[in-house]
Amino acid sequence: MIILTINEVSMSFGTNTILDKVSFTLKESEKAALVGVNGAGKSTLFKIIAGELRPDSGEVFTAKGLKIGCLEQSSGLDSDRTVWDEMLTAFSSLTSMEEKLKLLEKNISVEKDETRISEMIREYDSLLARFSREGGYEYNSRIRGVLKGLGFPEGQFDLPVSALSGGQKTRLALAKLLLSEPDLLLLDEPTNHLDITAIEWLEEFLKNFKKSVFVISHDRYFLDAVTTKTVELENFKCTVYNGSYSEYAKRKAEAREIQRRHYEQQQKE
Repeated sequence: MIILTINEVSMSFGTNTILDKVSFTLKESEKAALVGVNGAGKSTLFKIIAGELRPDSGEVFTAKGLKIGCLEQSSGLDSDRTVWDEMLTAFSSLTSMEEKLKLLEKNISVEKDETRISEMIREYDSLLARFSREGGYEYNSRIRGVLKGLGFPEGQFDLPVSALSGGQKTRLALAKLLLSEPDLLLLDEPTNHLDITAIEWLEEFLKNFKKSVFVISHDRYFLDAVTTKTVELENFKCTVYNGSYSEYAKRKAEAREIQRRHYEQQQKE
């Protein structure tokens, strides 16, 4: 199923054209790379997809109810919470259910009316089933796994976010975004501020991620490990290549060689 359609999107800043009738689609669970030289319009396109910018012309269609999560370059978290408490906000619905379950347990234990007890037990059983179905017993271990994977030892879980460095805040923003599990992840240079171990962990996480990923990165090895489609922005236009980044680079080189030969032949004629 197609979850995102970009249809002839154009964007300019003043007299400077950034995008000119760019069109492509992304499918459910697809992992795609967005490539191009610096200034080609990659970050601008991400902002358009995320709804932060409106294009001058063209249309952006998303699947109904599509949840988009975007990590911009050096977009660190700024919070008065601890590292752990900030990650808990990604599971606010589950923590609310957990509090309600505890309250129901307390009320059931002190209630004297048998009819009311039966009603509360039914409500409790229904809420508990939903809590379990939506991952209520796993969210703490998921937080711990993502934080450790991105280089946060347990000794830092209780640190205030405000005490972290800029790079740590960016990693924390990435952690929270991954935990929130949007339907479409927009990642702008996600490997910045990550060491090799964390990059390898992120590669595995994204390969096993059930939703769609659209990523900007200058790390070709990371793109090869994660993506199976490449969207290239060049000279304001868009070209789509199916396959890994290496396959894209090979086909791009072959196309340029053909263009060079055509040019030389034209010059001879």
